[in-house]
Amino acid sequence: MNEEFKKVIEEAKRLRYPYNHLRILAYIATRILGDASEIKILRGMAAAYYTNGYCTTFEVDVYSPKLYNNPGILQMLGFKQYKEYLRSPWILEETDTVIDFVGLDIPFDFILVEIGGDGVEILSLEDTLSYYLSEIINWAPSKEAVQRVNMIYIAHQNRIRKDSLKKSLSKMNAYDSLKRVSPTRFSDKLSSKLIQFLEEIIREG
Repeated sequence: MNEEFKKVIEEAKRLRYPYNHLRILAYIATRILGDASEIKILRGMAAAYYTNGYCTTFEVDVYSPKLYNNPGILQMLGFKQYKEYLRSPWILEETDTVIDFVGLDIPFDFILVEIGGDGVEILSLEDTLSYYLSEIINWAPSKEAVQRVNMIYIAHQNRIRKDSLKKSLSKMNAYDSLKRVSPTRFSDKLSSKLIQFLEEIIREG
């Protein structure tokens, strides 16, 4: 572990969740891998970011072929791999940062997030919301999915664009399903304002 990274760890320890983990990943993406786009953060940690830490997750799901194919980088930085667990996560014990590598089978959109002078990419707001909406619409949703959808919408209802959300739902095969069953079917899971917003999207086509 180099001295620069030790300073980043100390900096991360002073940050609240989820920014502590984002600081670590931004350093690795920018300083070690050479570009913020080399690490893309999805799922739960994206939800944590958009809810300012109110939604939580134990691990960071990342898409990063360059890092996945060069495990020596993580070892050099002090991460340890736990192969006895599903997906063999890498853990940096100093900050409890857990990295799970995932695939990228949908053409997601990402935004650049800068922290501490470094950058990392996070799943876009509309794609994060649609990811969990698609779980609710197409499958038996987890409690986490329901919580994340409602909290993300409440936090960003004035920022979410109807056309962008429709596009996101479509690429996750959820828009047509939503039209068939109607948003009101999910009144026991979604906030009334979100249901109204989804109905407006469908009406406007």
